[in-house]
Amino acid sequence: MRRWVRSRVTVLAAAALTTAGVFVGAHLSLRESSPKQDETIAISPPTITLWFTEAPQMAGTSVRLLPKGGEPLDLEPATAREDDSSVVVLDVSEELADGDYEVMWRAMAQDGHTIRGDFGFTVQTDR
Repeated sequence: MRRWVRSRVTVLAAAALTTAGVFVGAHLSLRESSPKQDETIAISPPTITLWFTEAPQMAGTSVRLLPKGGEPLDLEPATAREDDSSVVVLDVSEELADGDYEVMWRAMAQDGHTIRGDFGFTVQTDR
């Protein structure tokens, strides 16, 4: 009888650890961006696009674009793409002048956990 209880406890503990490991590993994270971090681009981007590992809650998600060392540009809030809600898009409604820019983002996972990040890119049009 004791052997049965011990093996059952071992199996349940292993299952709990496996489940916890899957849950921890599945948290929201940024997978890719356009422009990419530290990329130099030849045209002003019409959008800033962020690909996440899962769909964030848009109520707790924001993306800001600012010239390096400057104030954030006054742009409409970022939105999730209709065909893939794990993709967040910030429309850049004005043409960006040559220079360095910073993207600051915050995203909220479905479980309420938030993550933040930032990256820079350069516009160099050679006009």
